[in-house]
Parts: sequence; C-alpha cells; structure tokens
Amino acid sequence: MKPTIPRAPTVMNVDKGEETAGMWITPHLNKGNFRLLLISFFLLMAALACQGSQATPLATMEAGDQLHSLRVNDLERTYLLHVPAGLFPDQPSPLLLVFHGYRNNAETARLISGFNRIADDEHFIVAYPNGTGYAANSLSWNGGRCCFYARDNNIDDVGFTRQMIADIESFIRIDPKRIYATGMSNGGIFSYRLACEMSDTFAAVAPVAGSLLYEPCQPEQPISIIHVHGLEDTIVPYDGNGAPPELSDVGFTPVEVGITFWAEQNGCPTSALVEQDGTITHSKYSPCRNNTAVELYAVAGTGHTWPMFKIQTSRVIWDFFTTHPKP
Repeated sequence: MKPTIPRAPTVMNVDKGEETAGMWITPHLNKGNFRLLLISFFLLMAALACQGSQATPLATMEAGDQLHSLRVNDLERTYLLHVPAGLFPDQPSPLLLVFHGYRNNAETARLISGFNRIADDEHFIVAYPNGTGYAANSLSWNGGRCCFYARDNNIDDVGFTRQMIADIESFIRIDPKRIYATGMSNGGIFSYRLACEMSDTFAAVAPVAGSLLYEPCQPEQPISIIHVHGLEDTIVPYDGNGAPPELSDVGFTPVEVGITFWAEQNGCPTSALVEQDGTITHSKYSPCRNNTAVELYAVAGTGHTWPMFKIQTSRVIWDFFTTHPKP
C-alpha cells in the first residue's frame, strides 16, 4: 500500500489575507521575514528535486567471456557470452547469436567468426551457444532435415534459443529491435529455422555455408536475410547436388531457391540487383516490406568455410545487421 502523505493545512497569509497552501506561517512574521522564508523554502525544494532526479549510476558489466548454463527440457545447455567493456545495464544493447557448425562448439565459433573484436568496437553482446551430441566433438543443431543427433532426437533448439535470450535479458538490457543470428554450416541451417519460427524475435539472420531445410517455413513477420556461400562448397553444395554420403538423406535446398523464397516472403522485387566484384557475386533484393532486405554473396573459388580473405564475412554481416533493425 502506498503511504498516505498528510497535506499541510491551509493557512491565512497574515499580510494580504490570502490563503497559502502547504506552508506553516505564524501570525508574528513580518512581510520581509515572510518573503525570506518563502524564498528559502522554494530553494530547498528545488535542491531536493534536483537531487532526486539524478539516478544512481549503475556499475558497468564485467567485460570478457563467461560460460553460462541453463536447463531446457531436462537437458543442461550452455552458451559462451561475450560482453564488451564499457556497457551499462540500463542501456539497451544489440544481441548477436553465433551458432557453430557440426562437430564444432562455442569456442570454435568465437575463433572462426572473430565477432568479439567487432563487438568490442561496436558495443554489442555476442552469445555463442553449444549444440547437443553424443560427445563434445559431435555437437549439432536441429535445423529441420539436418543434422545428426539434434535432428534424430528432435532436440528443441528453438526452445533453447528462446530461454537463452530470456536468460541474457535477466542481467543485461537487450534492445528488442536488434536481436540477430548467424551461423556456419549446420549453424547456418539452424539460423534459417530461427527465421522461420522466431521472426517475431529476430530482426535479421545470416546463414554462412548453410541451406533452408525447415518445413513448413511460415514466418509471422518479414525478416532480413543475408547469406554468404562458397561456390565450391562440397558439404552443403550451392546448387544442392553432390553432398557427401553421410548427408545423402538431407536433400539440400539450392541456395538460390532459398533466397527466392525469402524475397517472396518479404515482398521484395522479383529481380535482384546483381553486382560483380572479382570472385564475388552480390545479389540484392530491396526494398522489401518493413525495411527488410534479402542479400546473397556467392564467392567463387571458396569451399565449405567462413570466408575471411576474399570477403570479410563477419564485417559484411554486422554492417548489414546495423542497417536492418526491426521497425
């Protein structure tokens, strides 16, 4: 219950015979003393008001990498969280989730992508989640038709993602309009699934060397897509054909078929603006609904990898993300 504050009684101004609320005035005050008392009172009130309006500074978050864990459907799940220096809990920050490939983990995703350095410069939070598997060297994500342990056991990686974001939000203030996901290979495949099932949460996703393998993909809202893929990829083939025997049951969707799907979903122009820069073909569908865009970087002479030399993949992805928040 809110405490009741008694109101000071209304008293009569002895000099002018007027009522003055909120001040205790005694009949023996002369006019000069009364004015001095009145000025002092208001100066005191102003000082107290200024003091009350100054919020107590919050301590900065501890910078660096920390491993966090939570339970999802009786499974212990973990993620590596990177917090750049100089963040304050009361200031909303963008959040980027980076999903590793099959047989990799959070640490390899951190090393391969190099997003920590960009996060330190641009002041955003990065989370590197760990998948599930029979062993630490066989972790995977349930991206739909792929891959392995997570797919075969129908692991609820979407539920894990929701709880992970909620867990991060419990101690860091996240900007809900700037939540993004990217991933390599199986992680890229899973980031496409997040675009299908969590378009209400993510502003944009960036699959690298991945494929759209989740059906039915029925996003509730437009969501920006940027895809980077090597044309010589023999693990997740660009045209969908020629996957290795252990992945023969997947049936990879050709990259350009997936891109066309997202362009249609977002109400983009039917034709892309195509630019050629050496070995890189950049196809851009824009403008689309809700300021979204769909872009594809096809890199010649590059296989199943996170391209770093012919194209600075992480920098290109983050630049795309910064220009495509949720409306």
